[in-house]
Amino acid sequence: MRRPIEPYCRVPIVVREADPRASEVAGRVIALIAARRPGAEAEHVGSSAVPGLAGKGTIDLLLPSSPDEIPAVTRDLLALGFQPQVIPTAFPPTRPMLQGVIRHDGTSFRVHVHVVPESSPEVPAIRGFRDALLADPALREEYAALKRAIVAGGTVDSIAFTKAKNGYIVGVLERFGLAGDGAPPPPA
Repeated sequence: MRRPIEPYCRVPIVVREADPRASEVAGRVIALIAARRPGAEAEHVGSSAVPGLAGKGTIDLLLPSSPDEIPAVTRDLLALGFQPQVIPTAFPPTRPMLQGVIRHDGTSFRVHVHVVPESSPEVPAIRGFRDALLADPALREEYAALKRAIVAGGTVDSIAFTKAKNGYIVGVLERFGLAGDGAPPPPA
């Protein structure tokens, strides 16, 4: 039986214009997760959730979960074809990030599913950062310019790229009152 989610491959970071199909792709993956795990409520977050925002093209999903359910949620995602993050220390089993590729409209889309304990301050931070970007065109332009500058400076590794954005994202979260209790910055 062929799984709907295909193997993930790491690629050098390239900041590209937003793909208008991102929300449709996210919707497909969210439906796959809900079919596999009834009651699961994944949501589209990160840059690809913001129409017109340039980014690395990855579809980021947030899946808040009860801490005691995270192992079962992880097994269900693995059964769909998702794979664990290749750098296990980046995301522990108590807050996994699974990754995979889904083909849509003749294109391969990389997908990250962030399974986060539902009570974690990271949940409102992830949502809040997305919502701030949706609401503020100037913030979107500033953030896209930052991402382009990071890549133009030679950073093309995904971990280094994420670290390079960290201070900016934390600053935005603080500005909107969303930085709390050491919550890591959201995927974007």
